[in-house]
Amino acid sequence: MTDFYALINASSLPYFEYGVSALDRYKGLKPQEPIRFFAVHGSLVDVARLFDSVEYPGLPYADAMIGRASIGFEARIKCIEDPGQAEKHASPFMEFRWNPRTGHFLDPASMYQNVKQDELVLSPADSENALFETAILLSRFPCQEDQAAGNKPASQGLATCKMRKTNLPVSVPEVFQKDLLELILQGKYASQALDFLERSGFVKKFWPLLAALTDVDHAKDCHPEGGGWSHTMEALSQRKTFDRAISLAILLHDIGKPLSTQSEGRKFDRHAEIGADLAARFLRSLHFEEKLIEDVRFMIRWHMMVAALPRLPLASVRSIVFDKRFPDLLELFRCDEFSTFKGPDVYYASCAAYRQIMKNRKNPYRSDTGEKLRVGAPLGTKRQL
Repeated sequence: MTDFYALINASSLPYFEYGVSALDRYKGLKPQEPIRFFAVHGSLVDVARLFDSVEYPGLPYADAMIGRASIGFEARIKCIEDPGQAEKHASPFMEFRWNPRTGHFLDPASMYQNVKQDELVLSPADSENALFETAILLSRFPCQEDQAAGNKPASQGLATCKMRKTNLPVSVPEVFQKDLLELILQGKYASQALDFLERSGFVKKFWPLLAALTDVDHAKDCHPEGGGWSHTMEALSQRKTFDRAISLAILLHDIGKPLSTQSEGRKFDRHAEIGADLAARFLRSLHFEEKLIEDVRFMIRWHMMVAALPRLPLASVRSIVFDKRFPDLLELFRCDEFSTFKGPDVYYASCAAYRQIMKNRKNPYRSDTGEKLRVGAPLGTKRQL
């Protein structure tokens, strides 16, 4: 694997991380397998000479990109042949920089106080990249409702965002959509950004499988947080980790509900099975890597099983419980449960059952189901003492 920083540091090219990458560094956010934005004072030819496997996506925010397989993270590179162009990003936040050679932060647009106080300043509505930048910034900064609702916001944030018109692009490349989704889910306030994209019409136009959640009607006694979309946004707000697979699984865990039917008292029968297939299709359309897709699929497929774990015979769920991804499945279940009225009891009971199963598995004197084994008997003998 190529050491990106070592190669570019050895060159004479001036460069820096900018925008959301610099913001995340300053705020101490360390995304798993992150997307990092670089501005390089040089040409595409200069970049191509330094790195193998360079792609040229022609995006508003990236002239070149390098994938995770080559350098361990996603690099999005803006080539600036005229250094004066570095001052022309649509949003002042996008000018916030970090110099990897010196470790110093640079603030040409005087955004330090806004960054320090979590105050959001959005890009102009007519900017080519306004929607992309606005959604990402909304995922990083807390906001309140707008002044139109009679509330005075603590920052410009969502107020400015909701009161202005942001034009939807006619078409959006898959890499743009993938970057946007990953970057949003890396932020603490991901649901805030996704709400903005839903209101803007972006979700309905480009992610219709997700948009269908807005039509899911939940029973108010079980889901006082609201319908399918509101429940999903609340589940995202319960995260304790920004792990990519877990975050995507939370976002997509109920997308099977719009296509499910009521059966034998179950309002959304088989929605986990349906949703697992839909999630895999959605993620493949955005060119996520196959291992990540399979991890997300596993969690969505079995997220309804976790509640019944204390009552299920181990033989019927052995392959699922002993899968190394089961702790991640428990985290999805926690976020799902804690976003409803139910409280933590079912989640804690499932955790206790899982801990006991794993404890038994490590105990050479007990079977996986907890039965005492005859002393000196081969492993697997289930004769009780």
